[in-house]
Amino acid sequence: MELSEAKIIITGAGSGFGKSMAIHFLESKASVYAVDIDKQALESLKLVYPGIHIYQCDVANNTQVEQIIETIFAEDSGVNVLINNAGIMKNAPLVNLLQRPDNRHSLDVWQKVMDVNQNAVFYTTRSFASKMIKNRNKGLIVNISSISAKGNIGQTAYAASKAAVEAMTKVWAKELGFFGVRSVAVAPGFMDTSGTHDALEGKMLNRWIDLTPLKRTGKIKEVVSAVQFVIENDFMNGEVIHVNGGLSI
Repeated sequence: MELSEAKIIITGAGSGFGKSMAIHFLESKASVYAVDIDKQALESLKLVYPGIHIYQCDVANNTQVEQIIETIFAEDSGVNVLINNAGIMKNAPLVNLLQRPDNRHSLDVWQKVMDVNQNAVFYTTRSFASKMIKNRNKGLIVNISSISAKGNIGQTAYAASKAAVEAMTKVWAKELGFFGVRSVAVAPGFMDTSGTHDALEGKMLNRWIDLTPLKRTGKIKEVVSAVQFVIENDFMNGEVIHVNGGLSI
């Protein structure tokens, strides 16, 4: 698919990877439908890039998701790409001996991570795929996963949610390929983002950098270029594209 033909819904488009993708694809002549829970972030994006379409939505709320997908397709029935980018990262061991009074992994943290990282991907893709099939649109679902899907210590919830995203990606590639709808995941490694620096102490991040063959963190633009490759390669389906500098967990 040529980028100029792409009509792209991006969740979590108000910041981070999502914002960078929204700007890049808009500047590449694609139509961009930016979805985020942060209304102010969306309005700030619209102020600088008036050609972008913005929609406030909590993607962990299925009712809101269905309303937003319905609205977007009513405005443009030719939408053909969904990028499930919205996500949160929370670190917590299964049992923390230094934590009192309950040293077990928080149920609230578990549920929040699953709601945003796993359930939201299911909600948005469920609604999107239904519209695509109904409108006989060929296109693509891109799910943003993580190197942590392989099982990173201290990230029970986050790793589980991203492993689920990769599994759903492969299922949807098989189920939706018949309709001309591809499904691919992009899994970044440790990236030079505020989220990475907030989640990892300096010593821990330096350890991961030392273990990475390229000896550095990745750049947001390197993830964006991987997503662009997936959009433009119409025979890419059911795969997980790793952008991690050669690091294995």
